[in-house]
Amino acid sequence: MILEEINKIIVDQNIGIGEKLPSERYLKERLNVSRQSVREALRALELIGVIYVKRGEGTYLANIDSHQLYTLIAKYLLRTDRQYEELVELMHMIDYYYEHKYNGMKTVDDGDNQVVQRIYKLLKKYADGYDS
Repeated sequence: MILEEINKIIVDQNIGIGEKLPSERYLKERLNVSRQSVREALRALELIGVIYVKRGEGTYLANIDSHQLYTLIAKYLLRTDRQYEELVELMHMIDYYYEHKYNGMKTVDDGDNQVVQRIYKLLKKYADGYDS
């Protein structure tokens, strides 16, 4: 619940990557929880790479796209060569779609669908993290 509320604050305040989050005191008062609960939630977010802490300065929103967690997840998510092949096949399907939709003029990276771009990048990170 606290993690969801912190996410809502990030969205509502339009906090971007590299920007400072509200203080622990603000979060404590806004969420009506103990400071310890806020700290535990922030530690969890830091562990998964959503935020990073600069001691003495504050807490900032991280660029999760570059987090090593993807490689770790891939090791548990993709356990067989078949699963890896299925993931690569899905990536090829997305590539094929873009190639035909834009007559070879655009790739996923050039397209205007940011959701597809993020999904594709995530799939690529999982594929890159696969260790056969």
